Amino acid sequence: MMTAQMQTQPQQMVITHHTGLPAYDGSIRIELSNRPVPYHISRCYPGTLSEAECSKFSLACCRLACMSMDVIRGRTPPQSLQHALSGQCIQRLETMSYLLENHLRTHQELKAKLCYLPAVPMLVYATLVSPDTIETVVSLSVGKSTYWVTLVFRRSGSRWICTTADLG
Repeated sequence: MMTAQMQTQPQQMVITHHTGLPAYDGSIRIELSNRPVPYHISRCYPGTLSEAECSKFSLACCRLACMSMDVIRGRTPPQSLQHALSGQCIQRLETMSYLLENHLRTHQELKAKLCYLPAVPMLVYATLVSPDTIETVVSLSVGKSTYWVTLVFRRSGSRWICTTADLG
């Protein structure tokens, strides 16, 4: 499982203001990647984030993106994500997995490229839209192909729940 193979080792975090929005730049180390995975987190409301919070959030996004990719490829059961994803989000991943499985039956060359190699995070961009909503994009490579995973998190009580996991 991807979660056991990823570890955070924060690098130097830089706070930038070139876009007009406060942003946090840094990188995390992930076991499957041969280089640090850079992240860029911006926010649209007042407040600050610590280096540890940025690293922890970026790592969690990488894990969830990889696990979502594994669900649609049929490598991980969708129920393993029920603690982090909304019910509707899980249903959509199950539907996508079903459609992909049917498509790959007649496209064995695509199946070989997509289903057997690990998903490796390449970068994370996140925007804290409000105190209760975070939108994230994670770039994953699977072999020589690059995929983008969009994750939207909404606060539910004291927890963050992923309400959208879109892979393409």
